Amino acid sequence: MKKFLSILLAATMALSLAACGAKEETPAAEAPAAEAAPAEEVVAGVCWYNFGDTFIANARSTLNKAAEGGAIKVVDADSLNDVATQTSNINNFYTQGVKYLVVNNINTNAIAEIIEQAKEENVTLIFANTNSPSEEEFEIYENVYHVSSVATQSGTIMGEALTEYWNAHPEADRNGNGKLDYVMLLGIQGHYDTEVRASYSLAALADAGIETNCVMETICNYQRADAQNQMASILQANMNDVEAVIACNDDMALGAIEALKATGFFADEASYIPVVAVDATANGVEALKEGTMLCTALNNPVTLGNSVYKLITLLEEGKDLTQENVGIDGTTVEGHHIYINYLGITAENTEDAAY
Repeated sequence: MKKFLSILLAATMALSLAACGAKEETPAAEAPAAEAAPAEEVVAGVCWYNFGDTFIANARSTLNKAAEGGAIKVVDADSLNDVATQTSNINNFYTQGVKYLVVNNINTNAIAEIIEQAKEENVTLIFANTNSPSEEEFEIYENVYHVSSVATQSGTIMGEALTEYWNAHPEADRNGNGKLDYVMLLGIQGHYDTEVRASYSLAALADAGIETNCVMETICNYQRADAQNQMASILQANMNDVEAVIACNDDMALGAIEALKATGFFADEASYIPVVAVDATANGVEALKEGTMLCTALNNPVTLGNSVYKLITLLEEGKDLTQENVGIDGTTVEGHHIYINYLGITAENTEDAAY
């Protein structure tokens, strides 16, 4: 009997030990889901010719604001009105791997070279607020676009404003020579906009049968201070012969007005000198209201900035560049061009310059 109990106890202990040693199988843990790779950031590099230019400052602000929270990041650089600096900025953007490059080009003799480089870098190139590449230059590379105002319109607007004033005010011929004696204030030497604004303003006067005489033509680099200094010098030697000022942007016109005021002009109707310009900046519009500027041609920086960003967005979305797709008032789409139309602004319609 004892032997039987011993065998039973041993068997029970063996079963207990086996049970204690058994491991409970657990289901295998699921592998964590693979994280999606972050989308590559799309960057557009923008080379402005000069942050200090009033028009450019407004266009730049508009473009940067349009890009806020958008799918395309905009980074920009100041070329300081210097070709070498702009070239360096372009190369820096290529090094950074931008997908789009916007160039407010001042190196107008190197358009083909700029396009060739963009093609080599496989970067979409957009010329903004500058002259257009020629048809032959567009053929170099399919991913080239152009967004700019129609510069010829601005020159015509200035010339027509002077024509109207001259015909309505015989006393405007201060020296009695039967000719409109003018001072021409140019922007950057060789710059397309300044050349066209100058030539088309004179063409409009000639078309109206008005004889003209150039008292002085001078480069002021679109800068107010330069224009004020140059105009002061011109007045010292030619005060009695200056009968009008044609300035290729508002900043230069405002500088000329300051010099004219300092010399006694604008004190009354008899000392009025018609000054015409381009851009319709806030300060330019104030001069219209004040009566010291006759006319300015609205070059809308908001339309420019928004048009550039809209173009980049359409290209990124793979959509065609059409009038309907762009959908911005005051623009005309033709092929790879977005043209921005000018509007003449005088004291009578300053509200049209609001932007």
